Amino acid sequence: MNFDLTEDQREIKRTARDWLAARYPIARVREIALDGGADDTWDEVVELGWPEIADFGMVELAVVAEELGSSLAPTPLASHWAARLLHPELDGRGTVAMWDPGEFDPAASTMDGLKGTKIAVPAADGADVFVVTTAQGHFAVPASAVSVEPARALDPTRPLFTVEFDGGGEEIAGDHFGTAWHAVAVAAAAESVGVAAAITRMSVEYAKERKQFGRPIGSYQAVSHACAQMFLETEGARNVVLWAAWALEHDPENAFMAANCAKAYASDAAVNVCRSSMQVHGGIGFTWEHDLHLYFKRAEANARAFGDSTWHREQVAAAYL
Repeated sequence: MNFDLTEDQREIKRTARDWLAARYPIARVREIALDGGADDTWDEVVELGWPEIADFGMVELAVVAEELGSSLAPTPLASHWAARLLHPELDGRGTVAMWDPGEFDPAASTMDGLKGTKIAVPAADGADVFVVTTAQGHFAVPASAVSVEPARALDPTRPLFTVEFDGGGEEIAGDHFGTAWHAVAVAAAAESVGVAAAITRMSVEYAKERKQFGRPIGSYQAVSHACAQMFLETEGARNVVLWAAWALEHDPENAFMAANCAKAYASDAAVNVCRSSMQVHGGIGFTWEHDLHLYFKRAEANARAFGDSTWHREQVAAAYL
């Protein structure tokens, strides 16, 4: 299998990297995430065609998702992708409401029809349509039929909300949900790759510049080996994510395994890379002023979104062992 991107895919990647770097320098990310600044870039995102990029292909979506993670972009694009993959006819900006209070299996939702509460709903304050998972199926609920309250989130760049549903909405028809959920997991995994790649670069640069005893700390084996391991985990995660994205469109027989492997491996890789980076950076890495904690929180939040690594490994074990 050839893991090289096509020229069109490389151009999408370059465009995403340049645009995100211009719109979301880390100072701007901090302003939005920590100081309550407003993110007013959605119209530009729409002009770029990113809300519908899944129409071009899953590899293309994964390429942009990786750049979202690398830039820590505080945009609702990821939650919209999840909604649109589940609801291909979605009109407007969407998000997914999956979790009941105290319930960790969306298929066992205790909602009474479409009345009840969903927690940890991302980007709910700007959504036009909520894709709601219940034990009876998937439903599209307009924003006019819900009430939204802010909730505390681990990742400040991705606000979460508690949403009260008061009935209304229509069932989403189709037999695509299995594939859609796998695609959602792969998109989240691609973001985790972006986080790992950004932190690896940050750590290598710091190891080159920081000196102890008159030498860059990167010249010491303990640090250089840690940086090499970060690179290995990042590249391994990128390859399995690209495999999964490709398999969802071209190898349906192996797509289930590929998607679960990608989400499990990339989730763990991003968290491991951030933990190693903390050690490389030493005391400065633990401070609020350093940017590392923002990446670490995105890595941890992504690792738990749409099933953590343990859950995805259990899916593979149940199906193939």
